[in-house]
Amino acid sequence: MGKNQKAVKVLQRLFDAGYGTEKEIVNMTMDEMLALPGVNVADLCIISELQKSIKTNKVISYLSGKTEAREKTKGADYGGTT
Repeated sequence: MGKNQKAVKVLQRLFDAGYGTEKEIVNMTMDEMLALPGVNVADLCIISELQKSIKTNKVISYLSGKTEAREKTKGADYGGTT
């Protein structure tokens, strides 16, 4: 399963648990994350990345997986080093 599919599943679990807005997801505490049913370390990492993406207004880029590729090649595109 790809990263974006896992992120969508975690996002659906957040919706099911009552976290339906960007503000609610960004303001989740670690205790709230750990209280989610069946949460694991990978889910916590995804939630953390999702929170960062929300804060920087890059949710769609995160879910599509486009941010990683662009960041990896950013320096090379402009003649710099990565």
